[in-house]
Amino acid sequence: MGVWAVESWAQCESPARLRFSLVPQGDAGRDLAAYKPLLAAIEARLGKAVELLLPQSYGAVVEGLVAGTIDFAILGPAAYLKASKANPDIQVFASYAKRAGPLQEEGPYYRAVLAVPAARPYRDVQALQGSVLALTDPGSTSGAVLPRRVFPGLTGQSLDSFFGRVVYVGDHDRAGLAVAAGKVDAAFLSGFHLSELIRQGRIGADAVRVLWRSEPLPLDAIVYRGRLCASLRKGIQASFLAQGGRAYPALLEQQGALGFVPMEDEAYRILREMS
Repeated sequence: MGVWAVESWAQCESPARLRFSLVPQGDAGRDLAAYKPLLAAIEARLGKAVELLLPQSYGAVVEGLVAGTIDFAILGPAAYLKASKANPDIQVFASYAKRAGPLQEEGPYYRAVLAVPAARPYRDVQALQGSVLALTDPGSTSGAVLPRRVFPGLTGQSLDSFFGRVVYVGDHDRAGLAVAAGKVDAAFLSGFHLSELIRQGRIGADAVRVLWRSEPLPLDAIVYRGRLCASLRKGIQASFLAQGGRAYPALLEQQGALGFVPMEDEAYRILREMS
């Protein structure tokens, strides 16, 4: 047992600088800036610098975690499943508990929605045949992965054959703004992000109509690489969950969250079963 402990300690990783990133769901630069107080707390707790890496896509963050060039990150649910399948050492340890909103229930769950401009005549999914659909990023759970899986059950056709055109706009904010402005006929996106656009006054509450909502889905996975030494993993987790997960009120306000909460892999089983 003593030999095993020495070998495990010797094999763990303690990089001089920890690297953090998150999947782009809105303004990635703004989101990363909001995390600076939390990352400063991690630096103080662990005595290591933390580098913020601006993401280019969901896939880039997943690839960074798998390759070991990112040490801890925030992933969308589908991106987490992809990352943990590619590298089982990637472990979820926390998530958000979101505040309630027009299309968001309080807690660590959310729903994917299909929204259309309220000014358009669409009243059901079938009416959208041949129209223009916006998705967010190919790796987004609510903005691409889940719609592609469930849509054939709604219409008998794939997204690409049912709609006249399918475009990727990059993130949930862009999808919500595009559909509210009538630049596309419909968009799949996170109900939480659509709620936040309404709460922030960036779109009117009467600007969109929701034609479909998914069942509740687990929210983003906050993860670290399991190859990091236990003291680093414990320090990262303790920093996120400090003061009952409410230690960073400005960050939580910006993220529309009540706090950070512990999260385990089991919560994402519902999405694994859909694949």
